[in-house]
Parts: sequence; structure tokens; C-alpha cells
Amino acid sequence: RLEAALSRLNIKNSTAIRVDNLIMFSGMTGIDLESGLAIEGGIEPQARSVLQIFADILADLGLSLDNVVKVTAQLANIDDFAGWNEVFLDVFEPPYPCRTTTGAPLVVGDLEVEIVASIEPRR
Repeated sequence: RLEAALSRLNIKNSTAIRVDNLIMFSGMTGIDLESGLAIEGGIEPQARSVLQIFADILADLGLSLDNVVKVTAQLANIDDFAGWNEVFLDVFEPPYPCRTTTGAPLVVGDLEVEIVASIEPRR
């Protein structure tokens, strides 16, 4: 489903690349995979959507969000940090992945998230 959506969106970069025991994922935003449009409703539904997309990709690789060791998020409005933080703490379990969050102008949506996963879970 994701590959079909990325194909429709004409995305030219790699979704993920594995180097040794790490998998680096390209940045994604919370989009509806059918329409290719940003999820409406603000930061929280977009954050849940993008993290679910990553969870689905990881599941296809036999991994889960427990394998995520680093999360980088760029927020279009840094004032949305509280909403992003709430979703992050709800979706991930301790020990939480390392995280960097910055404010940045974005082309689509209210946030863009990149992750790095390890073949070994962080627990």
C-alpha cells in the first residue's frame, strides 16, 4: 500500500536504506495513503498517521517501533511541540528512542518525521 502511494506521489528517493544493523528511513509526513493529501486535524492526527506508516514498514521488515533508536521531527509550527510530544510518549514505550525536534518550513503538512531503526530492539 505504501509503495503504491509513493509511486503515485512520484517520490524519487529511497524509503529506507540498511547499513549493517541500522535502517535509515527518509522523512515522511502524515498523509492519507489513498489520496496523497496531508491528514487534516492538526499535529496529533498527522503524527499518529506518520508513525503508523513507519510501524507498517517496520512490520513488513519483521521489526516494530521497539527497534526505533532515533526519531527526528520537524514541526512547521514549534508551538505544536506539546501535541507531538503527547503522541510520541503514547506511541513509543520506555526506553524511548533518542529524539530531536526542530521547527522548519515544510512543503506538506504540519510535521515531517525521520527514523533510524536497529535490527536489535532498543530494550
